[in-house]
Amino acid sequence: MKKFWSITTFFGVIFSNQLFAIDNIPEEDHECTSWMVLHDLTKNNTNILHKNRDDVARDIAVFLSPAASPRKWIALGTDIPTNMALNASGLAGVMNSGETCIDPPTDNTKKRTPEMMRVIMNSCDTAAQAVAKLQELHKAGDYWHAGGSGSIFLFLDRNEGYICEMTAKVMTVTAYKEGVALRANIWQNPGMAKYARKSAAGYLNSSARAWITMSGLNKVFDQNGKITLSDIFALSRTCNVPETSAIKGCVCFTKTNSSATLEIDRHYPDVLSSGYFAIGHPRHTVYLPVPVCVEKILPQMGDYSWSKAVWARFDKLGLESPIPEKWLEFEKKSMEKYTAAKEEARKLLDQGKRADAVKLINSAAAEIWSAAVELLR
Repeated sequence: MKKFWSITTFFGVIFSNQLFAIDNIPEEDHECTSWMVLHDLTKNNTNILHKNRDDVARDIAVFLSPAASPRKWIALGTDIPTNMALNASGLAGVMNSGETCIDPPTDNTKKRTPEMMRVIMNSCDTAAQAVAKLQELHKAGDYWHAGGSGSIFLFLDRNEGYICEMTAKVMTVTAYKEGVALRANIWQNPGMAKYARKSAAGYLNSSARAWITMSGLNKVFDQNGKITLSDIFALSRTCNVPETSAIKGCVCFTKTNSSATLEIDRHYPDVLSSGYFAIGHPRHTVYLPVPVCVEKILPQMGDYSWSKAVWARFDKLGLESPIPEKWLEFEKKSMEKYTAAKEEARKLLDQGKRADAVKLINSAAAEIWSAAVELLR
């Protein structure tokens, strides 16, 4: 006879360390964990969207919008670049795989999800507009996502965020004005559960990562009253949990191939908004600031050679090797330097000197990139 877990049993497993350790939650190829932190909780009154991307792909690069693009954007991705993206209007977007489901999108002649994101980055200025464009593509049936699962899109702008969950035939939307919202690879929007067909092990896998993420953010907020970029970087690298926990899965694992923290400046989004990119496994590289007004990146950031070097270190040292202290210190000082440059640029923008602000921000970022190359040799 088949056995089904009750809701009570499920949450008992997730939230209690008194039952049993979940030692055998299998890793999946697509285990993205994404979260948004709105300005009521951030230190600098910014809105932040983060994604740990988990995939078997290892060729990761920073991409810049082509000159002919209607809107300037920066992104981290693979062959279709906009897996995690931010445009100059202050619109950020990321996509997670959803659940194995009824009616998955199976027509591979339609747009893949990164292509859909690229359309949105090129055509939208706000999160609400992004949702409307996604609904338009979905209604037209112009949507494909491999693997028999649906999708989860997260959009954030200067004022609000949305989480969209979809199969090939159904799409639901939830709006967020404050606080934290997150998704792993399971649906939480009202009405979506009836379409899900994920295994218990897969459900536990995603629940564990969501629980660890929320727990980590709550801990930081309880201690400091605000959540910083550095807090998010640290959480993105979490590869184990306390021995007392019932959950053995984690946010960062062997197939975490990159991560992006997209910070939206609410006053000058076209200059001061930035992506902070871990190009490759986040435990084997440092986060690099990339301003949305970037004019040029280092060649190795865009030609996959940066990520290849990161994965060579990973293959040699493994997932749980300690992150070198000098890397963490470099990252801390780099963030201080970049933050100071942004504040100087803000003063220039207040004076109407946009060109000078753009030059200053680009110079500060380029100096950090060059120093990072020497650090990681």
